[in-house]
Amino acid sequence: MGMNVLLNRIDAAKIFQTQSVQNQEALYLADTVPAATQKQARVSVSSLGHFFCQHITMSYTTVDTVAAAAADTGIDYLRGKLMDAGAGMLAFMNDYVPFHLIATPGRRMSIAGSGNASAQMHVIFPFEYMFKVNSDIIFDVKNDAVGQPNSYSVVFWGIRVKTSSTTGNM
Repeated sequence: MGMNVLLNRIDAAKIFQTQSVQNQEALYLADTVPAATQKQARVSVSSLGHFFCQHITMSYTTVDTVAAAAADTGIDYLRGKLMDAGAGMLAFMNDYVPFHLIATPGRRMSIAGSGNASAQMHVIFPFEYMFKVNSDIIFDVKNDAVGQPNSYSVVFWGIRVKTSSTTGNM
């Protein structure tokens, strides 16, 4: 007969109390950046509670004009800088980082003629950070393509932690 020594250490009441003020959540951010421009997009953490981000997934397009037509060139035209508006615009990157370095291999083929228009890669990237209640996550993105817009999407996966104003007991 075996014995699980961890059972003596597990405090079920404490675990259930902790779980009662948390829930899994995903915050979704997507945008299209016109050619040769820069654009900020934001997603709100809202008043539901603080958001502890655990990891992110991303996808993006690599489109520009080739021979007077839109083509998926495979070249990474998007560069971005992730920021926390609730911490005085704290930037997590000191420069604009090419998306292929943030989201490898998050690129998706985006032109039907490329032969694989539905290819979508989602890789989980560890990114742990607590965003304050009622703040915004900002992604400042530059599109270096000269003739075509490019799109991206980011999902921030994490845990919503309710604040004392929403639970009354934390």
